Amino acid sequence: MLIDAHCHLANLSSKYLLSTLLDEAQLYGIEAYLSNALTKEEARIYQELNDKRIKFSAGVHPNFDECDLEVEDVVRLAEQKQIWAVGEIGVDRYGPPFPQQQALFEAQLKIASDFGLPVVLHIVGFQTEAWQIMRKFPLRYLIHGYAGSLPAFELFAKQDNIWFTISERILRLDKTELLQATIDSGKYLFETDITAQYAQAKELNPLLRLVVLLSRVERFSRIPHSELLQVQADNYQQLLDFSL
Repeated sequence: MLIDAHCHLANLSSKYLLSTLLDEAQLYGIEAYLSNALTKEEARIYQELNDKRIKFSAGVHPNFDECDLEVEDVVRLAEQKQIWAVGEIGVDRYGPPFPQQQALFEAQLKIASDFGLPVVLHIVGFQTEAWQIMRKFPLRYLIHGYAGSLPAFELFAKQDNIWFTISERILRLDKTELLQATIDSGKYLFETDITAQYAQAKELNPLLRLVVLLSRVERFSRIPHSELLQVQADNYQQLLDFSL
C-alpha cells in the first residue's frame, strides 16, 4: 500500500470534505496517513474523525505562529494514547533564539521517551545542534521534508533509528544529489506535507499528489514501483514498531 508519511489532514479539512478525498485516494492505493496536529482544534478534529486510515502526531512546532499547542497538551494526548508520535518538533533557524528552541525541543523529546513514542522532526538549519540533542534521546525519528546539506544527511542516515521522507522539496535539479543519497540509504518514506494553504485553487484532490510523487521518484531512480512501496512498508513497520 501507499502511505503518506507526513501531511496535515485536519488543516486540509477546512477546505475539503475529508472523507471524500480519503475514499477517492484509497482507489489509487493510498491506504494510510501519518498526519500532524499543530493546533488544539486540529487535535480535536482527528479525535472526532477516528478514521483508521489516519494516525496523528502532535507537538509544539519551533516556528509556526498559529501553533497553540502546549507541552501539557502533548502529555495529555500521549497519556490518552491518541498520538502515534510527538511532532512535528525540532529546530528552525528562522525561529526564536536557539536556547529557547532547545529547551522546548528537549522537553518534548522527554515526553516521547517517557511514553515510548517516535518523534517527527522539523529541522531547518541547526543540523549539528539538533544531532547533539537527539543523541541524548535514543528514540525512533522521522525527519520530514529534509532538504538541508548532504553532509548532515549522511550523519543522520548512519543511525539505525532515523528515517526520512521524500517530498517535492528534493525533486529539484539542485537537490539531485540529496535525492539520490536518500534513495541509496533505503531509509525513506513518501510525503505530501499537504495543507489547505498548499492546495491549488482548482485542485480536486490534493492527496493524489502522492501518486505523482511516487511516479517521479520511480522515473528518477529507475527502481520499480513495487520495490519503492516495499521499502516504504518496511520502514513504516520499523518506525511504528509493529507488523503490517
